[in-house]
Amino acid sequence: MSARIAALMASCSSQDKSDAELDPLMTGRLERVEADGSLIVELPVLGLQNVAWLEAGGNGGITLQHGDQLLVARLHGGALIVALGRVGRYSPPAAELTIETASTLSLKCGASSIDLRADGKVMIRGEDVLVRAKGTQRIRAGTVAIN
Repeated sequence: MSARIAALMASCSSQDKSDAELDPLMTGRLERVEADGSLIVELPVLGLQNVAWLEAGGNGGITLQHGDQLLVARLHGGALIVALGRVGRYSPPAAELTIETASTLSLKCGASSIDLRADGKVMIRGEDVLVRAKGTQRIRAGTVAIN
């Protein structure tokens, strides 16, 4: 963690402020994630608090762990506390992604789906299935059945 981030976190953790004087933004340490998805976060002066998670389009891949430092905002005079994100180094998206399961991997959107099965079968379902290729499109199989 950079010295700048550490200094900012230390300034947010001041123990000598009353609740009314607390900054609206502060950092806290994640204690646990409840079954309903709410976060229990240790905040300076306030102690353990039930904190909501800000759902945004780009944070679907974030996995939180015990001890993570979170940036939180106190809204409506502290009546609502929302975790804005995890404090740490930025990691760019991976150039390649592998998802592995033991039996079946399914992608679904409405009436369309793709199923990849452990036995090697691939099923593509949809109202209209279109396959496009700029170059040659090859179908290689022991047998090809059309209709």
